Amino acid sequence: MLHTAPTQTAASDLEQRGPGARTIGAGLAIAALLAVVYVGRAEVLMMPALGMIAVTAAVVDARTLRIPNWLTGAGAFLFAVLSVHLVVVENSAWQPIVAGAAIMGGPLLAAHLVGKSRTPGLGDVKLATVLGAPLGAVSPAAAYWALLLALTIGAGFGLIHQRATKRRVFPLGPAISLASVLTAFAFGLTDSSGVWAL
Repeated sequence: MLHTAPTQTAASDLEQRGPGARTIGAGLAIAALLAVVYVGRAEVLMMPALGMIAVTAAVVDARTLRIPNWLTGAGAFLFAVLSVHLVVVENSAWQPIVAGAAIMGGPLLAAHLVGKSRTPGLGDVKLATVLGAPLGAVSPAAAYWALLLALTIGAGFGLIHQRATKRRVFPLGPAISLASVLTAFAFGLTDSSGVWAL
């Protein structure tokens, strides 16, 4: 029988050690690319952080089926500080940031509360909320499309994972992370910033 879930000891060990060199390298590469895409835009400081948090969460969740609180907590704090910078220094509106977090986190929270499986878990909800804030700063539409893409990727991956492992639980963090990064790139490259830009 194939076991894909790590032992509690292995999961705790990875959480204590933090991300490895390859994860950090991949995160830095994505962060740098996002920074280049958003040069000259108010959201430029948020995008590298989005890249690092997304890559780290995807790797840790794929290995442990958990998204650690230290990661989502650090992300929430960092994006809160950057959001204040956007609003106070860049004169950006705060409503799109809050809308982005709600658009991505709200439906997953509802699914978690009414669902019988452990997917999405509270870690997935927190990750989506944290990544939704910088996407909302770009446009609430970015958060909307990221959520749809995450659910599409997650559904496909979940079906494959469940058939292969005969387990109902699967990591949703990689789908949320990948969808967030792809949407950030798409909106950055097309310079889409309208509230409901496609």
